[in-house]
Amino acid sequence: MFNSEQEMSIQFEKFLKTKFGNTFLKEQNGLFGVPDFVFYSKNGEDYAFISFELKLKNWKRAAKQAFRYKSFSNAAYVVIDSNYEKAALKNIDFFKQYNIGLASFINDNCFEIYFRPTFNEPFSRNLKLKLVDSISHVGKTRNNIDSLWS
Repeated sequence: MFNSEQEMSIQFEKFLKTKFGNTFLKEQNGLFGVPDFVFYSKNGEDYAFISFELKLKNWKRAAKQAFRYKSFSNAAYVVIDSNYEKAALKNIDFFKQYNIGLASFINDNCFEIYFRPTFNEPFSRNLKLKLVDSISHVGKTRNNIDSLWS
C-alpha cells in the first residue's frame, strides 16, 4: 500500500528502470494531458508508445486521463495501487470497451496486468510526432516493445 501517488510514482519509476532502462519519459508536458510515464520503443524508423496513469484508487479519473493519452500513444494503461484494484476489476468491461489497459502495482514492485489493450495508431499523428521530437535527445533506442509483456 502506498501512502501517496508520489510514493507510488517513485516506486514505479524504479520498476521501469529495472525492467527497461531509461526508455521512458516521466510526466511529459505539452501533449493532450500529462501522463505519469510514457514507455517508448523504436522499431526501424517508427516509435511505439505506451502511456501509464498511476492512481491510488480513483480508477474513473485515471481512465479518463488514459483515454486522452491514446491521442499520442499506441496503448494506455491505468495502474492502480493493488490494495484498491477491486473496484476497477468490477468494471473491467469499461476498460475493454474503451481499450484501456488495467494493471495493479504493489510496493514490492509487482506489476500485474488484468487487461492488455490492443495496440492502435494514436488518434493524432501530430501529437505522436511531438512526442517523438521530445525523445530525440535521448538517442536511438532499440528495445522490443513486446518485452513489456514478459
